[in-house]
Amino acid sequence: MKLLILTAPLGNGHNAVAGAIADCFTDMYPDAECTILDMFEYISPKLKKATASGYFLSMKTLSRMHGVASTIYDHNDEKEFNEYTPSRLADEFLASRLRHAIDAYAPDCIVCTMVFAAQAVDLLKERGAVTCPCYGIITDFTVQNYWCDVEYFEYIVAPSEYLEPQFRRREIDFSRVLPFGIPIRSRFRQSHDRLEMCRKFDLDETLPTVLIMSGGMGFGDIPDYIASMEELPFDVQMIVICGNNEKLYQQICALETRNPLKVFGYVENVDEIMDTADCLLSKPGGITTSESLAKGLPMLMIHPLPGVEDRNVEFLQANGAAIYITKTFQISDALHLLFRCPGRLERLKASIACIAKPNAASDLCWHIGQTIRAKQEEPSL
Repeated sequence: MKLLILTAPLGNGHNAVAGAIADCFTDMYPDAECTILDMFEYISPKLKKATASGYFLSMKTLSRMHGVASTIYDHNDEKEFNEYTPSRLADEFLASRLRHAIDAYAPDCIVCTMVFAAQAVDLLKERGAVTCPCYGIITDFTVQNYWCDVEYFEYIVAPSEYLEPQFRRREIDFSRVLPFGIPIRSRFRQSHDRLEMCRKFDLDETLPTVLIMSGGMGFGDIPDYIASMEELPFDVQMIVICGNNEKLYQQICALETRNPLKVFGYVENVDEIMDTADCLLSKPGGITTSESLAKGLPMLMIHPLPGVEDRNVEFLQANGAAIYITKTFQISDALHLLFRCPGRLERLKASIACIAKPNAASDLCWHIGQTIRAKQEEPSL
């Protein structure tokens, strides 16, 4: 079996999902071949660099003008597609370039972790240039209008069955939808003993513990978050993961706090650190959100990027599975609610258990394997 996964450098989530699927698929089918292809890098490394840099700068700018940016996103998300729209012309360009890679690899199945890749491949499906089964992966808790333009894929993988009304409003046949969840790495399915993990990371297991993450793109003002927690009338323990942001790491390490503070740079074992925490303070990216749900870790959502992350906030709030931090409902309000109001933390965890999809990657890879085998067993014409 040969699986081709197409991704793009627009944020870190699409690549994380691609990696999770590739790891799971090769674990499940040791004899299979699996290739991840960054479509922009394949077309031109310079295009990839320019696209990634442009995306980062635009998100950084738009995050400072959240209301305006959200309005723009809503407007663009309602646009209809035709052969003359800029989006359709971009699909034509991408499809013409990707066809060479697809022909050379000759996959038994294609998975697209980003809607723009799916739109381009869908054009090739429509024209008969791609005949293998194709899967599109939605990596946030919403259905963007762009998925209306993916008509020939056999399957669209959705974060939740609760999104069915959004598919129906966009006239996307829900029989094509697999509500497996957002694929994440298998280690987030595993649960570690909290006491053991606290000892491993030299943490105080008796204190309420808040894990703070800035996300792959480094948004948010973590020193301000810490300052807010320093003003709480009760003690908490704070853990900060800075990732590859060396400047942030040095800045946080230099802080003097009355509450215990543990600072990490880039780590491979976020799953273990999550098992030491009572809640996660982070912007609500689709992957981080799915990982915290899989861990049963309540999330305090802060500073969502305009667009899909706003929709993540709406979905999690509607399902009672996370708390949204705003100017009027602050970090201190949320932590008081969690740690000083009996039963609130448990009710939040119960809601999380209703929507978590820790087995998304394995469910998807099993389905892909069965689809490929069924296709291979079809009689030749």
